[in-house]
Amino acid sequence: MAAMCNLLFVYGTLRQRNANAMAAYLAARAEFVTGGWFQGQMYQITYYPGVIASDQPCDRVYGEVYRLNDAQAVLAVLDDYEECGAQYTQPAEYQRVSTSIIGVDGCVLEPVWIYLYQWPLAGKARIASGDFMQQTLMT
Repeated sequence: MAAMCNLLFVYGTLRQRNANAMAAYLAARAEFVTGGWFQGQMYQITYYPGVIASDQPCDRVYGEVYRLNDAQAVLAVLDDYEECGAQYTQPAEYQRVSTSIIGVDGCVLEPVWIYLYQWPLAGKARIASGDFMQQTLMT
């Protein structure tokens, strides 16, 4: 039986410089591995971002990779936070999927969990920088 993936890529409210309870929860239960990027596009949903995958190499979403101490337990809590667990109506706003992340050193990390946005993006502004901590919106 394969071990559960214990790496998680976060790009929004769970990043280090965010002062909220869930960012603190993650920081207490995971080890920061590296900064990195995902091939995707970021949108401002409300006070938080949503990310979709892209086939364009220049589309990058920046964030952080963490090694989860107890992946199953932490992911269960984060799935609830992202409202994508089994108890939520599908399609949920987010879906947790396994992907590849490019670390700041250029190394490929895989498999890595990421929460991707699944709802329509009509009326949502794109965050051009791909970095939630440096928001520049494109309308």
